[in-house]
Amino acid sequence: MLCRKKPKFVTYNDCRMNQRRRIFFGIFGVYHFAILMFVIYIESNKEDFGLLSQLYGKLSLLKYGAVLGIVLFIVDLIWNFLETRNAQKAHETLRLENNTLKAKVYDFQESAKPVIKENPPATTK
Repeated sequence: MLCRKKPKFVTYNDCRMNQRRRIFFGIFGVYHFAILMFVIYIESNKEDFGLLSQLYGKLSLLKYGAVLGIVLFIVDLIWNFLETRNAQKAHETLRLENNTLKAKVYDFQESAKPVIKENPPATTK
């Protein structure tokens, strides 16, 4: 995630992931590392027919592993969607607050100006 320069009035720093997100990506990384090690192990023993026939008996575990990967991916998509939506809400709130403050400053400046009333010219008849 890229860190963008924030205005001075924003007090939070969204360049860092929270602890739950780090734990999630740790689990996600371990999952992918385990899959990589499994594939390397199978590839190195591809001549051993006994190992391959044992794996065929445990094919359902591979399906569960694939489902776990899809679930983790969907969780990450949902989490990203929620963070984006919350960031947009926060941005909209800050924009509205900024507009309110601008209006208050404008009203304050207008009230400080003296009111000049134009007198209509006296008609001579």
